[in-house]
Amino acid sequence: MFTHQPVVLDTCVIINLLATNRVSEIVRTLAPRCLICSAVSGESLYLRSMQADQGPEVVDLKQLFDEGAFEKCEIQGDQEEAFYVGYALELDDGEAMSLAIAQSRNFSLATDERKARRVLRENAAGLTVISTTEIVHAWGKDQLEQDLITAIHLIRERARFQPPDSDPLARWWNMLLQKRDL
Repeated sequence: MFTHQPVVLDTCVIINLLATNRVSEIVRTLAPRCLICSAVSGESLYLRSMQADQGPEVVDLKQLFDEGAFEKCEIQGDQEEAFYVGYALELDDGEAMSLAIAQSRNFSLATDERKARRVLRENAAGLTVISTTEIVHAWGKDQLEQDLITAIHLIRERARFQPPDSDPLARWWNMLLQKRDL
């Protein structure tokens, strides 16, 4: 298990993990509970098609909720509501609600959004923040290298994710991308 705390996932991380086609397997190695707030689960989620002539694929999270990969969560209480309203002034609703819930309940937050990370550093510096690269790296330790490379390529192609150079795992990520590109 990457962390023993519940994790609230924001939209960008969910899309990245969905792109692998192994999201249920990956989140089982992440945390005992992976939560998605209503603002995120209510968003329309899309993945790029692997076929150049086709439009984006709509993603339905219902099956993942039904099988227990994710749990839905809502804002609870005045404190969470106040955090949410405050964060919504700077972030989109999904990020604001995810951060408010994680902060109020002392859960981890999975996000790749720089602005959300900045807001978090300024307002909840003690909160554990997890990135897509950290999640995939932890999951990949028990995978065949080729499966890990395939997952990373799918994230790049279908979710259009590339870690910033400042990410401590960017070099590892890029090295695996190059292995398949050779």
